[in-house]
Amino acid sequence: MSNDHARQEIQRLKQLPNLSPNVQRLLDCCGNPDVSQTELAGILSESPTIAARLLGLSNSAFFGQQGRVHSLTHAISVLGLITVRSVAVSLSLSGMFKVKHCPHFKAETYWCTSIMTALMANEINGDIQAASRPAADSVYMAGLLHNIGLLAMVQLYPGEMELAFTAYEENPERNLGEYVKDRLDATQYQAGVWVGSKWHLPEDILLVMEYHYDRNYRGKHWPLVLLEGLCASWASQIINGWDEPSPETESLAALGLPKERIDALWKQMKNRLKSIQEISSLFA
Repeated sequence: MSNDHARQEIQRLKQLPNLSPNVQRLLDCCGNPDVSQTELAGILSESPTIAARLLGLSNSAFFGQQGRVHSLTHAISVLGLITVRSVAVSLSLSGMFKVKHCPHFKAETYWCTSIMTALMANEINGDIQAASRPAADSVYMAGLLHNIGLLAMVQLYPGEMELAFTAYEENPERNLGEYVKDRLDATQYQAGVWVGSKWHLPEDILLVMEYHYDRNYRGKHWPLVLLEGLCASWASQIINGWDEPSPETESLAALGLPKERIDALWKQMKNRLKSIQEISSLFA
C-alpha cells in the first residue's frame, strides 16, 4: 500500500461515525439469540428515541394495537423479539450516516433488504448441514450489517455514488459494485470492512461484508458468507417482485439445503414483505 493510499484510508476512517457506548451495548444485546424481553427492554430504555419509535410502531394500525401499548415490554410482546432487534439496530445505525445528499440512494429499500436478509438467514440456518452450520450468534447480525459499507460510501462520496446508482438503474445487468468501482476504485464491500474494523466487529461479520456477493468464496467462515449472500440476493428479488428465487444449485448443495426448503421460505417472506416494508419506512 502506498503512502497516499494509506493516508486516504485514514482520512476515510476519520469521516466515518464511531459507535457510542449505548449503541455498542445495543448491538451486543441484539446479537445475542438468547436475549430475554426484560434484558432487551432494559437496554432499549437507555435510548429514548428508539424506545419511542418502537412504541409508535407497536401502536400502529398495522399491528392492530392502536393506543393500547404503553411499555417497552408490551411493545416487544406485540412486535416480537426478532422485529424489535431489527428496528433497534437499524434505527441506531441509520441516524449515524448522512445519506440525504445522494437522492438516488433509497434508504427504505436498503433497510428492507437488510432486515429481510437477516430474517431469512436466521430462519434457515438450522437447516444447514451440521458440519458447516454457522454459529447462531453471528447469523442475524451479519445479515443486518452485510451491506453497511453502502451507507459509508454514500456518506463519504455522495456525488460519485449518485452517478453509480444512476448508471445501475439504466443498466442493471452489471452489479452495482462494478459501477461504484468504476468511479471510486473501491467498492461498498471494501467500505464495509473499513466500517466494521473501526467498530471492532468480529472477523466473521467482516468477511460477510467483504465477500457476500462472491458465490465462489471458500475462505474462513465461508458457510456464513455464502448463506448471507444467498439471502441478500433472494431478499432483493422478493422486493423487486420476482415470482421465484434464482436457481442456486451449487450453493445450496454446498450448504446441504434442499430446494424445497428455500421455496417454502420464499413464500413465507413474500407474505411478510408488507410488514417488513412498514418497519423499513421508519428509516427512510
